[in-house]
Parts: sequence; structure tokens; C-alpha cells
Amino acid sequence: MISEGPVNWYLSVKYDCCPLTGAVSANQELYINKILQRWGMSECHPLPTPFPAKADDVITALTEPILNPDAKIIKEFQELCGALLYVQVHTVPEISWALSLLTKYMTKAGPVHLATAKKILRHLQGRKSESIPITWCAQACREPHLPGHIYGYADASFADVKPDRTSSMGYVFIINNAAVSWRSTRSPIVVLDACEAEVVSLSSACQEAVYLRKLCNELGCIQASLTTM
Repeated sequence: MISEGPVNWYLSVKYDCCPLTGAVSANQELYINKILQRWGMSECHPLPTPFPAKADDVITALTEPILNPDAKIIKEFQELCGALLYVQVHTVPEISWALSLLTKYMTKAGPVHLATAKKILRHLQGRKSESIPITWCAQACREPHLPGHIYGYADASFADVKPDRTSSMGYVFIINNAAVSWRSTRSPIVVLDACEAEVVSLSSACQEAVYLRKLCNELGCIQASLTTM
């Protein structure tokens, strides 16, 4: 195989490497601009969070049945969620929870679902202007993190999805000061208390930790010590 040098662009993600510190950053500002332009929101006012502050009211509105589904709205909603999922998977983990909530309505969406998805676009508008890419830098790891080591964080909220009393759960794994894997979704089972919700979330995170350890070992980043969760 022939080396073509450092990666600059890959799957719409721009990668930059600092020659002094070796830090590598990733962002999708160009792709986000294309999404904003496609939905006519290039000049929209940004929002500080991807989901409204009064989450319970919005969730209740999302669960109300759509009496006269509009095929055009459903198709537009599906396309927008697909574009947002692509951004979430690559560089913007903080919209994971909001998207996990919205994607339940891919075939039964209405105006309120589309409006809520567009609020995520408004959050991306502010995020890209603040220039907050994901940056991996082994030389500037925060204590107690060590370079090259995997650190995992998992959490859960008990019965916060009120329509069916399921729990939200999620995890994030960090290597060299930045996230490399993340997830935010509903628990696959209905639990009886907060402790059980935390255990289910931790179990899911531990499965991801096993995979990441094997992947790091294959890439030459040997995980000799235990992974801190």
C-alpha cells in the first residue's frame, strides 16, 4: 500500500493536525452549512441547546397522534433526521439524545416533529460559529487521564420518558482528551428503580469498552491496564 500522507477530508469530516503539538481536530462545518442552506436556515438565529428547556411539554406534544398525516412533511422530516444523524455520528455527540427521541416518529411525523428537528439545526448554527471541534491531543490530557488510555462515562435517568416510563441512558468514551465513541438512547427494558437504570446503562457501556479495547490493541494502542469506567 502507498501512503498518501495525512488525512485532510474523510466522509465530509475535515481533519486538521497541529505540527507543534500533534493534536488532531475534526469538524463538519462545511456539511452543516450545506444542511442549513438546504432547509433555508443559513441565517437562522442559533440556540444554545439542541432541545427546548421545557422538555416534558415538548415530549408530550410529540406523542400526540397525527390525525391527518402529510406525506410531504414525513418525507422532509425523514431527510432532515438522516442528515442530522450523520453529523451526530461523526462530530456532534450532544444532539444524540434529542435525535433518539425524534427518530421514533419517522413514519408518523407532523409539523411539531419537523419544527423540533429544525431547532437542532439552529443549535448547529451556533455550534459551528463557536468553532468547537473534537480535538485529540495526548500532550494535554487532563488529570487523571493518561495518554492513550480509554476512559468511559455512563449515566441514566430513571423513567424520564413519561409516555411509556422508560429510562434514558447513554455513555461516552474518551481517549487523548476527546470523545471517540458515544451513545444516547432509551433503555431497551422498563426498570423498577434508578439503581437498575444505572446498571443497564453501565452494562451497555461495558460492552462498548470491550470492543474499543480490542480495536485499540489492533491499532497498536495497547491497553495494558484496566479501563476506568
